[in-house]
Amino acid sequence: MRRPQGIAMVVALTIILILSVVSGLIFTRTINDLRASRDNTALAQAVNLARGGAVAASALLSNEVRASLETLVRSANPSLGGISTSDIWYYGGNDVLPNPATVASRLSLLAASLQTEVNSLICNRNFAPDGSGATVQVRIYFVRSSVCGQPFPAGAELPSGYVVDNDNNPATPLTRQTQGYALPYVMVVTASPGTPYQRNVVVQGEYRFLLTNGSFARYALFTNRHRTKSNTAVWFTSGTLFDGPVHTNERLRFSFNPWFGGYVTSAGCTDAGVSNCNGSTNPGAFFGSGSTTTFLSPSQMTNPNAPSWTSGGVTHAPTFEGNPRVNWQEPFIPMPANAQNQRNAAIAGGLYLNFDVARLTLYAGDANGTTPTCDSSGVCTPATSPYQYIEVCRTSSCTGTNRELYRYGSDGALYRQVGSSWVLVRASFNGVIFADGSINNLTGPARASSSNPNTAPPALASFAQITVANAGDGKNIQIRGDLKYQSPACSGTPTRSGNTVVRPTCNNLSADNILGVYSQDGDILLGDGTNNSLQDLTIHGVLMASRGEVTVQNYDSISPRGAIRLQGGIIQYTYGAFGQFNSSTGQMTSGYARQFAYDPRMQDRAPPFFPTTGVVQVSVATPLSFGQREQVY
Repeated sequence: MRRPQGIAMVVALTIILILSVVSGLIFTRTINDLRASRDNTALAQAVNLARGGAVAASALLSNEVRASLETLVRSANPSLGGISTSDIWYYGGNDVLPNPATVASRLSLLAASLQTEVNSLICNRNFAPDGSGATVQVRIYFVRSSVCGQPFPAGAELPSGYVVDNDNNPATPLTRQTQGYALPYVMVVTASPGTPYQRNVVVQGEYRFLLTNGSFARYALFTNRHRTKSNTAVWFTSGTLFDGPVHTNERLRFSFNPWFGGYVTSAGCTDAGVSNCNGSTNPGAFFGSGSTTTFLSPSQMTNPNAPSWTSGGVTHAPTFEGNPRVNWQEPFIPMPANAQNQRNAAIAGGLYLNFDVARLTLYAGDANGTTPTCDSSGVCTPATSPYQYIEVCRTSSCTGTNRELYRYGSDGALYRQVGSSWVLVRASFNGVIFADGSINNLTGPARASSSNPNTAPPALASFAQITVANAGDGKNIQIRGDLKYQSPACSGTPTRSGNTVVRPTCNNLSADNILGVYSQDGDILLGDGTNNSLQDLTIHGVLMASRGEVTVQNYDSISPRGAIRLQGGIIQYTYGAFGQFNSSTGQMTSGYARQFAYDPRMQDRAPPFFPTTGVVQVSVATPLSFGQREQVY
């Protein structure tokens, strides 16, 4: 009887052994599956991080690197890749077509200089999201040498730079050129989600950029001489808030804490002339207030990007938040010697007026000339208009032969009203209105409520792009009425709350309407010079006085009239005054205050035939990816 029991025990033990082996196998398989799942998850996290790093690095190329690129091309130092503007082709010589070898050679110098700038932005920088515990490192190779301590990746290609796009015509003046170039690059992104696993992504791409002769319209403020006509120094104070580029050919002065949201530059002339510094150059800036001031050169500033000076317990420290922030040794930028380009453009394809203009009215309207109706909050009905109207008055009565009325639609065909008919004048209006004489009243349509600028109908239809220009000694342009866009790019103005400045809201940057007002020899006067000047005069556009100033007429004698609400920029030979205020209370005592907002569209665009600076500008910089491969470490 014991033998069957022994057999049963052996069988039971065998079964237990088999189950143990099976359980062990299942456990091992489960552990292996868990490890594989963990590995797959880590690898997926790594590749996603690497791809995200590539996107972040591309954004860096479009922004911070673009700013460095512009600084280099404007350096006028060929060894750094700076441009010789005497050549038809910025990087290709003077042949009818760009010379590929010359392009490659000159762009290689630019690539080497740009590599140094890029390294300072990416090496030792973690592109992973804050707090993620991950690591994402990026290397961008514009040259085949080591970057961030790592050699050029094996198997990657890096061709020479070349021309990719242009509208150049050797018969066209250099100031009308737009040329495109490409710098090939290799981007390597190494990512780890905080585990031993890494993912390496190699991207082949090109950094394409367009170069143009920069427009004066790009500036929020430009002065040739940073002082008034009477030679009074101009100081920026805590009430100064410029959210676009600022330049002077002389030197800036800072009291307390002015704020600048764009690139700030100065040439450092001690006495700027028409075409050059006209004397010595001493780069730097003045700091202080009242009789307690000092001058600091860049070498005397503790930090040239954030300079400050303290005296008597008071610190004078301007804030620069542009990218780049500031350059105290920018090249001198001469203002135009004449307005011949604008005159010729008006004769060839615009409106040329060889007389003093009593009134020039711009307004958007329907087929009957009816303007939109705008309520007290600024909402206009209808929101768009099919026509842009231009009314030219030879005399203040503006009747009969002393009145000319034009209009055009989005197709650009310009018509003049003759009796009850509209007669074609230009098949394609180029947007330039030029007067060889004064324009005594440049205005938009009248307000519904004289005290509320929101009720003023638009002066420019949503599609209209116009430059109003004039020339002649002592011939001014006077803006007496509101000049508003039907589709403005921005709303509001920069405002300060403590140490924080809130920028305007600019969410309509695709808007097409643009206005430029340019006086070559005279001033641009704002208001009518009396106590009847409009309250809170509103102007959308870029104002430029090449030999004069943009100023409020009789700013020191008229009663306070609110503020000049400008969306655009001011370019002037000397700094024009707008009003006066009580230094103790800060209250206006005469004239207008300033409420300025920069139009960011002017970085890449300009009113038609607006004067150019002769300084090359990077209008577009875009990274393009052509291929990507991955590798596991």
